[in-house]
Amino acid sequence: MTGFNPGFIWSLINRPGRHYRVFSIPKGNSCRQIEAPRAGLKTIQKWLSFHFVRKWRPHDAVRGFVPGKSHITAARIHVAAEWVISVDIDNFFPTTPECEIRAAFTAIGYRTIESLEVLLGLCCYKRRQPQGAPTSPVLSNIALDRIDRSKSREAERYKVKFTRYADDIVFSGKGNPPEGLLESVDGIFSGTPWMLSDQKRTVAQLPGRLKVHDLLVHGEKICFTKGCRNRLRAYNYLYNAGRIPKKDIARIRGHLNYGSQLK
Repeated sequence: MTGFNPGFIWSLINRPGRHYRVFSIPKGNSCRQIEAPRAGLKTIQKWLSFHFVRKWRPHDAVRGFVPGKSHITAARIHVAAEWVISVDIDNFFPTTPECEIRAAFTAIGYRTIESLEVLLGLCCYKRRQPQGAPTSPVLSNIALDRIDRSKSREAERYKVKFTRYADDIVFSGKGNPPEGLLESVDGIFSGTPWMLSDQKRTVAQLPGRLKVHDLLVHGEKICFTKGCRNRLRAYNYLYNAGRIPKKDIARIRGHLNYGSQLK
């Protein structure tokens, strides 16, 4: 199916260490380990990911790694909120174990031992999901489906809005944040492989800033924070004045296109 030699597929499954490039990138005050598949494996994972995305329909609250949805469409759901509660799944991709990926494959129709073992060998690394594989985003969404549906039921019970963008979970509503909501979310994750980060847990309420995925949602429309607006204004001035170094033009143009997208 992939067009690759069966011997090469055997190597991918049985000698995965040869087919990943492991390195670290800065992440705030720490580092994030990336396990990037090399060219052959990456091509196969992209091909698989394309078909998994076409097969799977996530819960409507899921806004990350879903065609036609984004952090902007997630923020739009929370517009005009009077409070926002945000929690974050700690070390999301690497804490998704092989057993959860197996269950994800079963959910989309792969039920024979042979197909499951081949797919697990192609999509997992060290018996877990690799941070950097093209298949990891969609498989995470499938694996988290039961969690998403539980959170949605809690949101309905508390009469609040809920979205998830990758590992970032947001609830919002009018009036005051309901008592017990955070505790009920903690309970949903109890007994699962995933843990919510204590450092990335915020409760914001008007007249303070209400941020959803780095966008402001209080008022009638989503908008950038003041710092981001000032930075985009400066980029736009320097770009139009021809004062951006050639090596930075693509990056600055990306920022300006993002600003236009939000507008």
